[in-house]
Amino acid sequence: MEAALEKLTNERRASGSIPQELDDTLSSMGVHWDEIEQEYFSVDQYQREVYQQLAAKYTSENYS
Repeated sequence: MEAALEKLTNERRASGSIPQELDDTLSSMGVHWDEIEQEYFSVDQYQREVYQQLAAKYTSENYS
């Protein structure tokens, strides 16, 4: 998935835009363009990373 997102990001950066139909399809799959970072990201992947970080934080011995 990361390789596909990277390829999409590079293509969008090179061309400046993508067809609206493709953008709509990506959005329906949970893939969105980040205007600040100028890259595509997957909501599912982002959520998974956040949950992993929270689990690590709140299951550590240092958590009080």
